[in-house]
Amino acid sequence: MNQFLVCFISGASILLGFLLFFHPLQQNVKANKWLGLFVFSIGFAFIGSYLFITETTASNNFLFKLTNTAQFLLAPSFLLSILSFTNPNNTIDKINWIHFIPFLIYGFVEHFLNYQQESISTYSIFTINKDLPFLVRNILPLIMLPYLVYAYILLKRHQVNMKQIVSNMKPINLDWLIKFLNIVSIILIIWLNDALFGFPYITEATNFVYAICVFFLAYYAIQQKTIFAFKQTDIDEIVDLFENDSKTIATNDLPIHQTIDKESVVLERPKIKRLSDSQMQNLSIHLTTLMEKEKMYLDNDLNLPTLAEKLGIGIHEASFLINETGGDNFYNYINKYRVEEAKRLLASSKMEQLNILGIAFASGFNSKTTFNTTFKRIVGISPSQYSKGQKI
Repeated sequence: MNQFLVCFISGASILLGFLLFFHPLQQNVKANKWLGLFVFSIGFAFIGSYLFITETTASNNFLFKLTNTAQFLLAPSFLLSILSFTNPNNTIDKINWIHFIPFLIYGFVEHFLNYQQESISTYSIFTINKDLPFLVRNILPLIMLPYLVYAYILLKRHQVNMKQIVSNMKPINLDWLIKFLNIVSIILIIWLNDALFGFPYITEATNFVYAICVFFLAYYAIQQKTIFAFKQTDIDEIVDLFENDSKTIATNDLPIHQTIDKESVVLERPKIKRLSDSQMQNLSIHLTTLMEKEKMYLDNDLNLPTLAEKLGIGIHEASFLINETGGDNFYNYINKYRVEEAKRLLASSKMEQLNILGIAFASGFNSKTTFNTTFKRIVGISPSQYSKGQKI
């Protein structure tokens, strides 16, 4: 059974890696190439496991060494995929190559220092006791742990950043990737047990759990949508907006205060004044007209670049305008208008023709879950409770 599961996991991972690397829908191309390499490395690792448990490492020594070396691509490919998902302009700079150092060192030792001893691999470097050899691959989950923590931080930061430019978070908030990370976390826990502790009940179920995890990795990976579906010029400005807002101002006399709400803790610092007082006054009137008369917020896919184009200004300036006039990010600013529209519909005769989902779509929301969550956060009660209150 173990051999079958190892073969299944290896084949499924290699297939998923191939599909991600050559994504048929061409979504998030750069990010998926790195994610594909990560998943492909998992599949290659299980080829090594198969050789190990079938005791054919000597007859397939070169392949065994290759699979061991490929496992050191897990951490850097994983990191670069997350960086590319959260920043479409991400490039490999000099500092990124540091993450490939373990791969290069191990590959050099494995394939060059041992080239004369074909049956020898650095796979096992020492023995903790006679029953538990410490394998080189066992340091990999320890290497992966800080990468995993950093990935969670990047994805949470991404969700905060995207609220500056979109009014509909569901397709692009990378929740699927957070679930993907949760599965990777389970894999790491199993791997750490296999490497360091060897608890029997977990060890017996290891390959079965791995097989289930690979299934869910595939399930979540195919749910992704294109994250930055904008023109390249808009993407450049959006990335610059994110980077400027994340920079730390190292000046002691600049006041820093915290605004605490139910969603997050945001550090606010003085921003560059991008519009003059007269521009602010004229643009504020224009913005109010677009919201209250033209009701742009009813567009489910409304985003900051679209609104900026309507206002005839840049994305930076539009963000500054909304922050100054609305005192909030773009996501909350637009959804406040949507909630007000929903309140109006819930109190009108429309409620007799539409259900809660119909009210949600008619107000500009694209899902019932988002509508209920946002409505309750802003109003304090659910839409259905608000509707019942209007009938009393």
